Amino acid sequence: MTTAPTKIAFLILSDDPARAVPGLVMATRLKENRGADVRVLFFGPGVKLAGSGAIDEHLTGLQAAGIGPKACKANVEQYGIGDQIQSRPIELLAAGAEVEEFAREGYTVLSF
Repeated sequence: MTTAPTKIAFLILSDDPARAVPGLVMATRLKENRGADVRVLFFGPGVKLAGSGAIDEHLTGLQAAGIGPKACKANVEQYGIGDQIQSRPIELLAAGAEVEEFAREGYTVLSF
C-alpha cells in the first residue's frame, strides 16, 4: 500500500530573514528528503522579503527542489515592489484563493 505524500503549505508572513529562512529551508528539505507535497506562499510583509534579494539563494533552492514559490499580487502592488518580484522566480496570484485551496485540499499550514 502506498501513501500519499504529506501536504504542507508554508505561509511566509515575516519580512525578517531570521524568522522566514527556517521555513524556507524546511520546505526545501521536506520536498527533497521526504517527497512531501510542499507549497510556499509569501503574504503580507513576507512579499517584501521575497523581493529584497536577501533570500535569493533560498528561492533558487525551492525552484531546484521543484517548489514554485508564489506571492500575493495585491501585497506586491500594495508595497510597490513589482519590479523586484518580477526579477525573481515567483508567481503572483490572489492569496485568498490559494489559502482556500490549501484548506480544501488538506494541506497543513505552517507560518513563518
